[in-house]
Amino acid sequence: MKTSQKTARRHAFKLMTAIAVSAFGIVAVNAAYAQSTSSSILGKSPTDASVTVHSDKGITRHGSPNSKGRYNLSALPPGTYEVSLERDGKTLATVGGIPLFAGRASQVDFTCENDQCTGVFNH
Repeated sequence: MKTSQKTARRHAFKLMTAIAVSAFGIVAVNAAYAQSTSSSILGKSPTDASVTVHSDKGITRHGSPNSKGRYNLSALPPGTYEVSLERDGKTLATVGGIPLFAGRASQVDFTCENDQCTGVFNH
């Protein structure tokens, strides 16, 4: 094989390698800049109750706490929400004006003592 052919192949290999590395770099950078467009409301509540969220855009979601009293309502679009604690079809406590921003969760905790329930938005 002639020296000029070896040199041409070496340059072609280097060029292809550079193109592949560049393409991979672009994909990696785009993935790093991808952002979440939804959020969640999470918190604590009595285990025998359920939690409902209503958004200012008409979205409603329901959830129940786990055995440790933790709940997480995810995949919620940004907006302002009202969060209610419910048991047996009755609303026990409501916290309004909960802001949700893309990629950030908001926490609302509920407690009940002597059949009186309260909710707190934890920033």
